[in-house]
Amino acid sequence: MFLLQPIVIAEIICLIAAIFFLLKDKISFWKVNIAYLAIALSAEASGSYLYAQRHHNLWLYNTFVLFEIAFISYGMYYCLKKYIDPRPIIYTGLGISYTVFAIFAFKNGIHAYNDIFNDNTVSVMSVTFVLYCLYYYYKLLNDEETLDLKYHPEFWWVNGVLFYYFGGTATNLFYGLFNVKVFEHIPLRLFIYYITNIILYSNWIYSYICRAKQRKLQS
Repeated sequence: MFLLQPIVIAEIICLIAAIFFLLKDKISFWKVNIAYLAIALSAEASGSYLYAQRHHNLWLYNTFVLFEIAFISYGMYYCLKKYIDPRPIIYTGLGISYTVFAIFAFKNGIHAYNDIFNDNTVSVMSVTFVLYCLYYYYKLLNDEETLDLKYHPEFWWVNGVLFYYFGGTATNLFYGLFNVKVFEHIPLRLFIYYITNIILYSNWIYSYICRAKQRKLQS
């Protein structure tokens, strides 16, 4: 039953869509989406399985955060490079996020790495990504080129990132408020996590469709 988790289902659908629409893409960023989704699906399915078997799984999610930081940063670099040289801000965000992660790992040791989720790194990472997204929107609004956002793949990719990490940041900030139970057994914070994941992967799937159409028009 661990494969029937809402996030696992969403990731499976998104991975299938990525393979179908992006496998022949010549731009490396879009192909890297496939690899990242495969890693994310493996991590989520393995984590759900370990939880179902009453085994520790936080070490798995803590490790996955390293891939998450790298991939989303790469995606924001790709989307922003049309307007600016994003390397200074991207490298700064990477440095801060990985430094916070390293402090957590070295300060608390292997025991904490296995038993405590690295909330500090996730919070710093999430705020950083939200700021990247807002800056991208600012540059997009000031773009002199006329763009049809309905079919603009980078816009929808960033849109998914913004909703996901803004929702995660809000949930972390108001943790106690969102810790109430809904639907008998599910905490509200977990329900919000499910919704933000569905929004993320829905936006990404649509961005892949837009990218496939864009590639067809360009060819």
